[in-house]
Amino acid sequence: MPSLEFRWFRWFRWSRLTFRLTLACAAAALAGAAAAQPAAPAKPQGLEKRVALVIGNAAYRGGQQLPNAANDAEDLCKALRKLAFDTLCVRDVKTRRDFKRAVQDFRARLGPGVAGLFYYAGHGIQVDGDNFLLPTEAVIDAREDVEDESLSLRYVMQTLEEAGNGFNLIILDACRNNPFIRGFSRATQRGLAPVSDAPSGSIVLYSTAANDVASDGGRGERNSPFAKHLLNFIGKPGLTVETLIKRVSAAVQQETERISRRRQVPFTYGSFIGEFCFAGCQDPEAEARARREREDLDRRRQEIEAREASGGRPASRANVPPSF
Repeated sequence: MPSLEFRWFRWFRWSRLTFRLTLACAAAALAGAAAAQPAAPAKPQGLEKRVALVIGNAAYRGGQQLPNAANDAEDLCKALRKLAFDTLCVRDVKTRRDFKRAVQDFRARLGPGVAGLFYYAGHGIQVDGDNFLLPTEAVIDAREDVEDESLSLRYVMQTLEEAGNGFNLIILDACRNNPFIRGFSRATQRGLAPVSDAPSGSIVLYSTAANDVASDGGRGERNSPFAKHLLNFIGKPGLTVETLIKRVSAAVQQETERISRRRQVPFTYGSFIGEFCFAGCQDPEAEARARREREDLDRRRQEIEAREASGGRPASRANVPPSF
């Protein structure tokens, strides 16, 4: 039978080899994971600057009030500024001319390497398949007045496309119950029409589906359901814009169905092949797991090095493994 010292030496060599192999495999796995999911900066590569135009139209002529629209815009402005957006915040745009001026000021800040966000909360209308955003002092007595008194969504999209920046997100919470269309012909429907010509590299996000009406929020609510959940998710790290939209949509559908038994379904148009995250694309939970694994490997490495330094001899017979 091999001596105690021989058995210990053989066990120690075997355990040291096994540990080193395990350590090497774990290190390789961590390196592979790091290569597959590199830490993304807070601002995505190629989009070093962020600019936003946020408009909240609430005080419409004739007493048509949308109080939550002003709150939604104000709260989003605060959130975007915390996320390093150069933010233009405008409340109660009175005329079509004022609307165009705000969009042109926004356009002047865009360009290559810039991520742009356009947000509008207020009344919107569709006529013959075209969408229009309504200033608070718009005088609309017939459908023929719409084009002269309001700003077309097509104008907004074309202006942003001309800017040539890397990414644009256009958010419209403008599908609210609209008093302006009463008595209009069938050419004017409720809600907004689908978007068929979204600019390249842009996503258009409606607070609800086309030809449908979005909730402005219940009594005592500061924000609309859509704005509330947008504000809840926009500052969370690790969410791409696509994942953000999915989570907001799911939350809005669940809340509206629970409260009113009528599901409000946010809808998107356009496409963006890059990657953009409002609060950084790095997942903090995955980073924490990787850090714990690295710390565990370091601890085990230190243990084996300490054994080697001591000559690998057992402290007592109680530590001797059974014979192989």
